[in-house]
Amino acid sequence: MSENPTKKPGFPIGLTIAVGISFVILCGLGTWQMQRLRWKEDLLVRLEKLKAAPAVPLAPVLAASAKGDDVSWTRVETDCGPAKPDRVANLPLTYAVREGQMVWRPTVTCELSGAVNDVILIDLGVIDALTGNPNPAPVAYRAPGRVVGVLVQPEQMSKERRKTLLSVMGENPSSYILMAEQVSPKVDGVTVAPLPVEISNRHLEYALTWFGLAVTLLFIYAAMLWRRLRP
Repeated sequence: MSENPTKKPGFPIGLTIAVGISFVILCGLGTWQMQRLRWKEDLLVRLEKLKAAPAVPLAPVLAASAKGDDVSWTRVETDCGPAKPDRVANLPLTYAVREGQMVWRPTVTCELSGAVNDVILIDLGVIDALTGNPNPAPVAYRAPGRVVGVLVQPEQMSKERRKTLLSVMGENPSSYILMAEQVSPKVDGVTVAPLPVEISNRHLEYALTWFGLAVTLLFIYAAMLWRRLRP
């Protein structure tokens, strides 16, 4: 009586599909990190130039923004008019982390005249007394008479800031937030903190990690396939 030869395993179609999908995902993540790297490098260059850039009037900058220009990280100056009666008075504090500590940032509305927008949000800085406080009580502030600061898109900040922007009552609010560097008169108990103290740029490291995982996956798959189908 002859013995039946051991059946040779077939080509692993399901495994191949799974590996292919995983490989595409890993390469996609690596590509996304490379795109983030280019964005971060451009941001760092703009921030470096900003350190010595003079402040320019806000109205022409907002006019350029209305035409489609990206005016992020532009240093501007403007006067704030009296708050309108129907304007939101008490905007929520925004949580942030600065130098490794929990901080809270107050936001106020600045009434504009002679600009394409009628109001812009101003980030006054950091409330000194609330540093490290996980559950602060609401605090109300008024807009200063004059502000010098940097324009930042809410998308570059936090979801809370985007919600705050939507809560502002105005016919044509600016889509930017003005991060105060100098205010007049000075706001007691608030330290201006317009720019991040430190911005990490590890996107190349992350991209190489994802691409490395993709290559490793192919080697593992090839070794498994060779072992499975070898004579």
